[in-house]
Amino acid sequence: MRIGDLWLNGQLKAQPGYELEEFQDIDIDRDSAHLIKAGLNLDDKGFLLPMSEHPWHMNCTQSYCVMLNLPDNRRLIIPCMELIRFYFGSSSNLITALFLPPLNRTSLYTRAALNKINGRLSLQLAEHISGASAADIGRLHMDATAWQAALTIGTSMLASSGMRQSIYPQGLFPFEGTTTLIAAGKWLSFADKARATFIVYSLRSCSHAFPFKSLRYEKYRTTNSNGEIGRPGSGSTKERSLKSAKEAQTQSLEERDGSNSLASKTKTIRMEPRFPDLTKKSIWKDKSLVNNDSTGNKYAGAAPPVQAAAVGQPGSEQRIRSVDFSVLINRDPSQRWPVPNFLKPAIMQLSELNQLNIELLTESEEDGWTVPILMLSDEDGVIDPQLFIENGTNTSRPRRVAVFAIKNQTEHISLAIVESIPLHTKLYATNGQNTEEIFETLSCVANDYLARPELEETNIADLVNWVFDFEI
Repeated sequence: MRIGDLWLNGQLKAQPGYELEEFQDIDIDRDSAHLIKAGLNLDDKGFLLPMSEHPWHMNCTQSYCVMLNLPDNRRLIIPCMELIRFYFGSSSNLITALFLPPLNRTSLYTRAALNKINGRLSLQLAEHISGASAADIGRLHMDATAWQAALTIGTSMLASSGMRQSIYPQGLFPFEGTTTLIAAGKWLSFADKARATFIVYSLRSCSHAFPFKSLRYEKYRTTNSNGEIGRPGSGSTKERSLKSAKEAQTQSLEERDGSNSLASKTKTIRMEPRFPDLTKKSIWKDKSLVNNDSTGNKYAGAAPPVQAAAVGQPGSEQRIRSVDFSVLINRDPSQRWPVPNFLKPAIMQLSELNQLNIELLTESEEDGWTVPILMLSDEDGVIDPQLFIENGTNTSRPRRVAVFAIKNQTEHISLAIVESIPLHTKLYATNGQNTEEIFETLSCVANDYLARPELEETNIADLVNWVFDFEI
């Protein structure tokens, strides 16, 4: 929901015709970005938000905004709440953590590793943190300015509370440098000068680069008493019965703590890309495809539907489902994570291996299945053209590669499939314990493909069965 939207019976009916402006090459630093109050009378020359043109802020004139100076003695004003929503609102659990001080890094991620040579960042997200926030958390880990901006939200509220003042959080930009901002809002006059102040209702895009070249993240996995990690069917009977509770058709959203006993859920919201820089970078994770569930994973009987949900971490015994809203890139529903054509035969063959646990290690933001093959160059810095595929007249793109982890009890191998005709497939001995292992595998894939791109078509199911010594 955005400011000014009109909703009726759960449907968006109309949106106001706010002005959409692009502010190019704005410098963001301590000298250019100023915290102000919404009711500021600037140098006694007039109110930055004149009541005659903008009366909607009159009940919160003490709330904070960030003011940026623009050319020709104009200015850009962004309410701190909108700044916080835009830069940290990728998931409700992330923004909840920022609003519940003290903020600790371990509440967001438990492990981080950066390869300084190629700029690859690996993250292990903390419990309840959505993968939709992985890029934001990557910036928090890498950029001290971003971390300070996150800390400012909670500490500013604590300071106001301690002085028994109305609580209005302060928000800062999570970076310093030059950026281009796209925002919807309204131009206001100042001191008899028309269109002097642009008040932002909704930030739409920020071009500033994230401090990593690519990002791989792992979501939190619970470990049960048998030592198996995140394996379906391995939980207790109580856990399985809780997972069986259905949602009511008209479930309400409550402003209360969620239940400690109900399994939490994630609901996705799709919006246009906020950060153009991320559309050029690979962001990917692991995804379970096939699980060998010896227990049958039978859920216990029918519990009554859950009538209510609440954001944030659970903390009550009420029957309210804890829910995390995650913001994903808006895509055509017909194009959301379809299996790439070159990969479809391999997926069909892998689906036959139901006696093994299979994970996709390259679930990316681009297509949900693959990442670009590693660009290897010779001593002169020339990239081998075999790593590219022609993509129209005089254009090319990197080949894509998918990597799967295939496990049978203590045995573990990785299967790499390169986009080619015939498919280039290769098995690698791995253990699944080393964070850098997937990157090492991708490096081996590129080298092996350049060494032998003419491999013959292989039946993947037969090959894997042979490796694990299963009867074919």
